[in-house]
Amino acid sequence: MRKTAAFGTVMVLLATATNLVHAVSHVGQHVLTLEAWQWAYVICVIYLAPIVATVLLWTPYRLAGAWLLLASMAGSFLFDFAYHFLIPGPDNVFTLQPGAWLGMFWGSSVLLVAVSGLGTLVGGWAVVRISRSRAEALSTVGPEHSRRASRTEAR
Repeated sequence: MRKTAAFGTVMVLLATATNLVHAVSHVGQHVLTLEAWQWAYVICVIYLAPIVATVLLWTPYRLAGAWLLLASMAGSFLFDFAYHFLIPGPDNVFTLQPGAWLGMFWGSSVLLVAVSGLGTLVGGWAVVRISRSRAEALSTVGPEHSRRASRTEAR
């Protein structure tokens, strides 16, 4: 399971770095128009949840970490794609005013969508891999060693 945790960790480091670069381009382009709920979403789903997921991947709660990684990366992908490419507004790359930071904003927006899309795939892979590993571990224990069997025998 170390391989799964390592891939998840690398993915979160890559996503965090990309998000930080994009945040700098927001400042440079003077596009800081998020509403309160959007700030909360960005902080909780895009920044904090992947970090918590990474920590969980290295603990016995790795399946919860994998699910959190999947959910946070999918949430990041949907948010980034919608606000940077679909929804008209100040974050949309097609309506930005020309400026020195326009190229960086464009590039980091594309990179955000690509990285969060890849992160979603890594999160899904981690869920499947950890779930299969647990299922295999449970099947090798057998009914004579399971907790339910031992409780029944104690009666």
